[in-house]
Amino acid sequence: MNRARRLFVLLPAVLASGCGFKLRGAPDWPSELDPIYISGLGVRDSLYLMLVQNLRAAGAEVLGARSPEAAELRVLSLRDDRRVLSVTGAARVSEYELVRVLDTELRLPGEAEPLPLGRLEASRIYVFDAASVLTRSEREEELAQAMNRDLVRMLALRVQAAMRGRHGGADD
Repeated sequence: MNRARRLFVLLPAVLASGCGFKLRGAPDWPSELDPIYISGLGVRDSLYLMLVQNLRAAGAEVLGARSPEAAELRVLSLRDDRRVLSVTGAARVSEYELVRVLDTELRLPGEAEPLPLGRLEASRIYVFDAASVLTRSEREEELAQAMNRDLVRMLALRVQAAMRGRHGGADD
């Protein structure tokens, strides 16, 4: 009985790993981004800190100043927006949509033209509850962190695709 239970628990894991499934982690950043400098964000900005953490976890050295030998991730714009989605019968806001839009480009050492990475957008919808323990600003900060995680993940995937396209579609 105990052996059958172990088999029942292990079988899905073995089947999932056999088909190439793996848990979603931080996407890999291309090795050409080591070292890298990030411009356009303040060093205390939560998105900057998350980018640095993610790049370092991937093994990249993040520089504090520009260097001709380093790649440069340029944040051209970062915009936050909050839209009202619905209003109660008492004319009070009941739902908001938070949107964070990031526009970036990547300059590689020795390259004349930067690689445009385009516009990335992350959004969250939340129901406003006046009786909630969390204040509106705390809730919005929590959602901003979740949107930052999404933007960093999307940016890593966008950089991977741009680098593959630059190498003529060959895998790294």
